[in-house]
Amino acid sequence: ILKENVFSYDKGVLSEILEPFMGQGLIPAPFEVWKERRRAVVPGFHQAWLNSMCNMFGTCTQRLVDKLDKIADTGEVINMEENWNSCSLDIIGKAIFNYDFGSVDKLSPVVNAALGALREAEH
Repeated sequence: ILKENVFSYDKGVLSEILEPFMGQGLIPAPFEVWKERRRAVVPGFHQAWLNSMCNMFGTCTQRLVDKLDKIADTGEVINMEENWNSCSLDIIGKAIFNYDFGSVDKLSPVVNAALGALREAEH
């Protein structure tokens, strides 16, 4: 689908936000630049690496599931957007920097700042 209808999908506001910081990196790059760079990174997506990443995604996600399980029966109202973003930050931290932010387990000022910046950019 993505190969045949590549121009049917928009990269969205995130691409616009990232361009001043990343230049024409892989995410905000125009199609021709993206296509060339994509070929360069494809070998990094071998099966062993993908399996490792999937396991790490599962581990990070399980921490969020465990947290939500504890909260589920209490009736406490929580901000799910913040929790999903905390989980995403933990995944990105492990996948890219091999660093565990642990933001699912504690309030993350990084997530709150990023959410604030994205909300401002939407308007």
